[in-house]
This record gives sequence, C-alpha cells and structure tokens, in this order.
Amino acid sequence: MLNQYNKIAHFYTILSKLIFGDKLHKIQQELITQLPTEGKLLILGGGNGEILPLIYNHAPQLFINYVEASSTMIRLAKKKAPDQQKIKFHHMDVLDYSHKHDQIYSGFFLNLFHEKHIKQIIKKFEKSNQTIWYVADFQINENTKNRLFRIIQLKLTILFFRLTTQHTIKHLPDICLVFSCSGYSKKNRSSSFVFWEVLKK
Repeated sequence: MLNQYNKIAHFYTILSKLIFGDKLHKIQQELITQLPTEGKLLILGGGNGEILPLIYNHAPQLFINYVEASSTMIRLAKKKAPDQQKIKFHHMDVLDYSHKHDQIYSGFFLNLFHEKHIKQIIKKFEKSNQTIWYVADFQINENTKNRLFRIIQLKLTILFFRLTTQHTIKHLPDICLVFSCSGYSKKNRSSSFVFWEVLKK
C-alpha cells in the first residue's frame, strides 16, 4: 500500500537500532559484498536509502531500479544516494512494477507479506532460470541463538508495525521455504538472523 510507512520513515533507522542494534545493518553490509559489480539490479522496498552508499562503494557501475512505496522514504533515499550513482527511483507498490530482472535485492522486505504473496512476487520479477535473489531477512528455527528472545523481539516488532503502518501480517513468513518451493537453492547463508543468495536449482 502506497505511503503506509511515511509516518515512521524519519525514525525507521533509530527504531531499528533500538530493537536490533547494528545487526540488521551488518547483515545487509555482508550481503552487499555478494552483489554483482555491473549490469542491472532491482531493489524491492529499498526504504530510506541507507544501503545506497554501500552499494556504490562496492559496485559504482551497477545500474539500480529502486522500487519503494513510501514517498518519504524515496525522498530520504535520494538524499543518501551518491551523486554519481546510476539509479532510477520508482515510487509505487512493488506489485505495480512490471519489469523482470536477473538480479534482485530484497533487504528485510519480504517479511511484510504472506507466503502466498511472496511466491507471487518471486514469479512476477524473476526473468529467467538465471535469476539470482539477494535476500536479507528474518528466520527463526531450532538453530537460532537466543531463540525465545528473538521470537518475542519479532512478535513485538510485528505488533508495532501493525499499529503504526496498517501492516496486515500476524506471523513471520517462512521466506526460505517459499524460495525452496519456487525452485531456488541457497548459495550463501549467515549465522545470525539470515541472509541468502538464492538461485534456480
């Protein structure tokens, strides 16, 4: 839904650090090192643009299509993008963006959707059997450190977003399972929370 994150856009980074410290930022930093250095990259739900300088430092020749539903997030991202970065901003709901891509980045975004909608998003944007998704997101399983604490932490986070942004989902979707059922396999994985580089089997 367009602009539902506008009211918290200016506070998003502060809220994230209060809840998770620097962990989410570090996971995205690690994932960015796996990105291609040229060609085109689709970023879904790019948020306030904190990742843009990191991506530019890694791949200054990369052309980015940046899709974000919040107009306030877009304004913040434009300010943070390096002047020489090759980027086109698209203020729209991700499901209204119509182009397919071989390289797709999603950082803590797919957790906003139910599993059936995540599957639709995967199918909508993948361009070919060579499509690679770079995904940073939450996952709780038996191997998660401080598992009970993480479960409580994420439940409170979901409740907060339901109260402030019309967030409809009530649980943490199993994003990894959706990718697996959609014919993808993991190439890389972090040990804290999770990031994946996933490609067609």
